[in-house]
Amino acid sequence: AKDTWTLIKDRGVEAIINDNLIGTVIAMGALLVGIVTALLSYLYVIILKNVGGGYIPLVVFLGFIIGFQMMTIMGSIILSGSATTFVCLAEDPRALERTKPDLYRAIRNTYPNFATGM
Repeated sequence: AKDTWTLIKDRGVEAIINDNLIGTVIAMGALLVGIVTALLSYLYVIILKNVGGGYIPLVVFLGFIIGFQMMTIMGSIILSGSATTFVCLAEDPRALERTKPDLYRAIRNTYPNFATGM
């Protein structure tokens, strides 16, 4: 991990990582999915005419937890891909230039010093 961080700092990719908002977006998305799932769980219990309402808090809570965790698991795939892209960009930015020239140009325009160690 220390070698990877040194490589990232030497290449200038540290600025790109600092601007990364993917984790925050995934967390907010997971919260939203949890709330929507809890609401759907509540509606499900109401439709079933839960006599006495004893199960409503439990079902809503479990609905929230299930929705939140499902989105968090799906989001971890996106986070892993993002981290992999940063490491690959730090190791060999020319590979990105060869395979995705438009993305490479966009990164160079936004972060002109990201590959100063090349």
